Amino acid sequence: MAVRPAPEPAESKKLEDARSVTFLGDDAALIAGVQAGNTVAMGALYDRYVGDVRRILLHTLGPRLDLADLVQDVFVNVLTSVRSLREAGALRGWLFQVTVRTARKHLRSSTRRWWLKLWPEGDEVELQPAAMLEENASDAVQATFRILGRMAAEDRLVFSLRYVSGLELSEMAEACNMSLSTLKRRLWRAEKRFFADARHDETLRTWAPGDES
Repeated sequence: MAVRPAPEPAESKKLEDARSVTFLGDDAALIAGVQAGNTVAMGALYDRYVGDVRRILLHTLGPRLDLADLVQDVFVNVLTSVRSLREAGALRGWLFQVTVRTARKHLRSSTRRWWLKLWPEGDEVELQPAAMLEENASDAVQATFRILGRMAAEDRLVFSLRYVSGLELSEMAEACNMSLSTLKRRLWRAEKRFFADARHDETLRTWAPGDES
């Protein structure tokens, strides 16, 4: 199911572009439009937040050929549950929650270990052939995701959201639907596990901090 509306004939494109202006910079109008089933609003929602969703999935799960499918899963979930959103100002945080739930579900339901193919700059993983991803992979990034792959799903999520996606603690707590104190405890545990393994990895040991516990 494609969330972003398919391209329309050229004669209707200008009209759609003009209507899209209604939703620029106005989350209240955007949410009202989406909740009313307005396809232009749905497209505007996707365009505004697809980059954030893709980055969170990329940074928590690693580059993967099914990233585009996971992004679509997030927006399908958003569109089917958007009526539960009451405050337009909470849109970004709520959308992060849906994204993290999607990542968590994927990590928990995985029945086999993915050997992640990583590249130095990669946003458009769905356009990268698997062989190219492997060829361009950074040794340090591969080592990082090997360690993450051995961590519990919750530990991996909080570590990746903090140190790969760069989210603030308050954003993480909201996205993960947990208290700030719980988040800090889980992040401390994840950091301890990750850096313990990194200190024993030939590629990562030069920058991993010493044991401060």
